[in-house]
Amino acid sequence: MRSLVLTLAFMGLTSPAIASTCEESFQKKGDFLNGSAFAARVQVEGGTVEKAFSQLRPILARDGIKTTSADVSTGVMKAENPSTLFQRALPIDVFASMDGTLLNVEMVFTLPSGVSARRETVKKHLCSALNQLVPKANAATLPIKDDSTAIEIAANTLAKQVKESADNPARLRLNFIGKTFRVTGNVLGITEGNGSYRVSFDGNQPIVGTTSIDKITVVCAMAKNQDAAVAALETNQRATLVGRFQGFDTQVNAVQLQDCIGR
Repeated sequence: MRSLVLTLAFMGLTSPAIASTCEESFQKKGDFLNGSAFAARVQVEGGTVEKAFSQLRPILARDGIKTTSADVSTGVMKAENPSTLFQRALPIDVFASMDGTLLNVEMVFTLPSGVSARRETVKKHLCSALNQLVPKANAATLPIKDDSTAIEIAANTLAKQVKESADNPARLRLNFIGKTFRVTGNVLGITEGNGSYRVSFDGNQPIVGTTSIDKITVVCAMAKNQDAAVAALETNQRATLVGRFQGFDTQVNAVQLQDCIGR
């Protein structure tokens, strides 16, 4: 019961200020006498709970850890470090949840009273697994150059084309994934989060008659070194940004562009 309490304690630690790396997020609760738990987390842009769990199974298996259950609907995966002659199996819980287009994945390793583990050793194992969920491009993305290679397009046109291809992954990959677009449209909003600015363009087509349409946006993620470019933008005004296509979030009807720069 003590181990369960420690594990649940980490589930309540979520806050808007997420550490930028797995290693920075690492925490420990409890002690040798009462039991302890170690936790670390990562954020994955454009990830899904299902994909994270499918990736973690073989990652944990290579480290000798057995996955015992995974429930995508609740975002909980349970695994265990197998028992030995001298020690019972030790639980490892994974909690995954969506925050907009970001996937939060937290791993908690729980020890019963009377069992200890070196902090640095646990950190190394947890982050070794979690860091494999983060695309390598996130660590060192290539800068986008505002040159003739970018495809010039209106935000609502891009949104329409992506929406029409959303049910065919091959078509999305062939026509959009990894390509750079120079997008022009009406700015709906500018927000800040996860170390970047997010500029949302109106991706809706002009309404004809009384036809109702689902709201669709084109979201451009801009690095903090783009302060001047972001400061020049205004909501309800037209603007042009250049970004690399990352994906389409069907849950919020948003086309996602990354590494965006001002025109």
